[in-house]
Amino acid sequence: MNEEIMNNCEDNRPNKPKDECLCKVIDCLCKNGPTGPTGPRGATGATGATGATGPTGPQGVTGPTGATGATGATGPTGPQGVTGPTGATGATGPTGPQGVTGPTGATGATGATGATGATGPTGPQGVTGPTGATGATGATGATGATGPTGPQGVTGPTGATGATGATGATGATGPTGPGTTLDSYAMVHDRSDSTVGVQQPVMFQTVNISNKISYDPNTGDFSIPEAGIYLIHWWINVRHSDKKDASCEPKALGIELHQYWPTDVLIAHSSTHNRLTCCDTGTINGTAIFEALPGASYRLINTSDVDIKLVPNDLYSAAVSISKIF
Repeated sequence: MNEEIMNNCEDNRPNKPKDECLCKVIDCLCKNGPTGPTGPRGATGATGATGATGPTGPQGVTGPTGATGATGATGPTGPQGVTGPTGATGATGPTGPQGVTGPTGATGATGATGATGATGPTGPQGVTGPTGATGATGATGATGATGPTGPQGVTGPTGATGATGATGATGATGPTGPGTTLDSYAMVHDRSDSTVGVQQPVMFQTVNISNKISYDPNTGDFSIPEAGIYLIHWWINVRHSDKKDASCEPKALGIELHQYWPTDVLIAHSSTHNRLTCCDTGTINGTAIFEALPGASYRLINTSDVDIKLVPNDLYSAAVSISKIF
């Protein structure tokens, strides 16, 4: 193969074509020795920048309109189609000028009434007349009455919670409020099984403690020297003692707290929770908060409609405590 290529390059015949490029390569190989091994492939070169877009070419010339072809022959009339719906009435065309009135002809003889002819087909819709000029704009009408208020719209979603504000400055310390005053008090009790008549005071026999508030066991009166607000609590074990009624009819028994001096004033009422016979024992409990006058006296009174008998329970048959709170 190489020899053929070499011979092709050395052949100097005038009609023999030569591959100039190939001959140059062969000549180079002959002069420079044998071809060395193929070298490594070089790195790919960077992509060249995109060339600018060329200008748009001019629009070509519009060709001439072709000649109108000859009108074809009219085809035969087809069968009448189904009558279509009546089209909209076209606009009334302008009234033509009135013709000259001709002379009145002689009255002809009355002819016989002819038969009613068949209804002819609906004629084609007339050509639409030209659009009339736009009329002048009418005056603006009066404003209509305000319509009723529409229904309230749906409540929107709750907005996000705002950021917590800064803590305010600490306020000034307020004045000291009124406190409980426990420097006026008394507590008494009774261990007897004495009888208390109707509308009579309960008289407790033993004074436990007393400070400023005094108690008189002979009258059943608590005397309060200072004005103020007081708290009193009492409990009394009782049994009704009606000696006049042999049937011992069940009765509710009651005790009331009264201001006794300077005037009689009802302060609180208490009673047994159920009706008691003369064989039954019940407890009357009561609590009251009241405003006392200076030097006034107070007592617990049997307001039942029968006498009551105190009944000791273990040690005590009754007890009362009273103290000033303001």
